[in-house]
Amino acid sequence: MTKRVNIEISEETHTKAKVIAVLKNMTLNEYFDKAIREALEKDQGILSKIKSMK
Repeated sequence: MTKRVNIEISEETHTKAKVIAVLKNMTLNEYFDKAIREALEKDQGILSKIKSMK
């Protein structure tokens, strides 16, 4: 199952992300999805701390 979200980003960020996505042979959606998954992996410790507080 997937969820759809709307985010606001600057035109410059959008353009840079689109160019990079094209150069990597990805859609912009795939590029953002990958970036978010990588950020979540990096910040996994934060979720672990919250779970341990319960």
